[in-house]
This record gives sequence, C-alpha cells and structure tokens, in this order.
Amino acid sequence: MSDFEEIDKAAKALEAAKKKREQAQHQVIREENRLETEEKKQRSKRTHMLCFKAAHLESIFPVVKDASKTDFIQFCDGLLRVPGVKEYAKTFSPKPIEEVMK
Repeated sequence: MSDFEEIDKAAKALEAAKKKREQAQHQVIREENRLETEEKKQRSKRTHMLCFKAAHLESIFPVVKDASKTDFIQFCDGLLRVPGVKEYAKTFSPKPIEEVMK
C-alpha cells in the first residue's frame, strides 16, 4: 500500500471518527434537553398542585387569603392545637371519591 493510500485511509477514518463524535454529542444534547423538559413538566405539575391546595385552603378558611407567611404559619400551627386535629391529620387515609360523594 502506498503512502498516499495510507494517508487517504487515515483521513477517511478520521472523518468517520469525527462524524461519530458529532453524533454522540448530539445524542447527549438531545438527552439533556429531554431531561430538562421532563424536569420542567414535573415542576409545573407540582406548582399546579400547590396552587390547587392553597386555593382550597383559602376557600375553607378565607382568613388566610390575605395573610402574610408568618400569619399563615401561625394559623396552621393554631389548627394543630385544636383537640383532635393533629391525630386526624396523622391517621388520615384518603377514600375513593365515590365514597366521599355519597
């Protein structure tokens, strides 16, 4: 094999290796983007659930609607001092909606 053929073969191998490296880099970027998108979905889902829960609390206890963080914490801590509430919260077990709506 001549020097020219060896150089040509090495150049082709180099190009193939570069192409493989680029493909691998793109796969890594795609996976990072997929993970980032999934994390955003999970954060959005959690934010939605927190807003839903807070809105329900406000509907039951309107006094907390305009409460500061400190006032809200004091209110919740006060609820826990009401006889039976702490025990109820510890032993609460959700029931199927069909049973609750009877």
